[in-house]
Amino acid sequence: MAVGIIGLGRLGAALARGLIRAGVPDVYAFSRTASNAAAVAERAPGLQLLDSATAVLERCDLVFVWMAPPDAATVFEANADLLRTRNPLIVTCSPGQDVGEFTTRWAETLPNVALSTGQGVTLVTWGPELSVGDQANVRDALGACGAVYEVSEQDLPFYCALASNGPAFYALAADTWADQLADQRGFDRELCRQMVRQTVLGTFALQEADGIDATEVIRRVAHPGGTTEKGLRVLDANLAEIGRQVLQAMGKW
Repeated sequence: MAVGIIGLGRLGAALARGLIRAGVPDVYAFSRTASNAAAVAERAPGLQLLDSATAVLERCDLVFVWMAPPDAATVFEANADLLRTRNPLIVTCSPGQDVGEFTTRWAETLPNVALSTGQGVTLVTWGPELSVGDQANVRDALGACGAVYEVSEQDLPFYCALASNGPAFYALAADTWADQLADQRGFDRELCRQMVRQTVLGTFALQEADGIDATEVIRRVAHPGGTTEKGLRVLDANLAEIGRQVLQAMGKW
């Protein structure tokens, strides 16, 4: 089945790279910005660029329209007749958009930029008339690029804080942690950041492999009265409140 992508911004580009990386054949894409399209194609050899959104909708049965809501609306309105007659399966990432006005085959997603690595996360909610087979096709395509979590439409914007927004928070926290020590001790920042990234990757791999949560990781690391325990007291006193403030600022509390 041919897969189409309309929009090669941060998320569309990540999806294109992830699909090509996973060996998915017949991936077609269109971007209004030719330089974006060329840059993505260079990093995703095998991606086939088309010259219009209409061409993608004509060729592909599964089409990811991953654009800002006004831009996606323009695509839908310009191709309304084609959408009604051909009825391709449309996957958007524009919450609140009435895709059902144009097609009965649709799903709403909130992906993240890590799709390009094969370790991305995509939240998905299904249109009311989407068949089981269509749901499987969406899962298969997104699953080639990472984990897929099915959530309700009303909860989608809240889970977004963990998954779609998450990489920005987690990357900032990791770099800030590394930079504090680097700057205090005069160490090389990039070396410290590499250590943190590898340690985080290893910690998450350990949790997955052993099926353990943070409490068990802490038990394995922190010796009574040791430095880890002292540092954890500071986090215990402040981290939950910081998390609350962040979620409230984002309107996700």
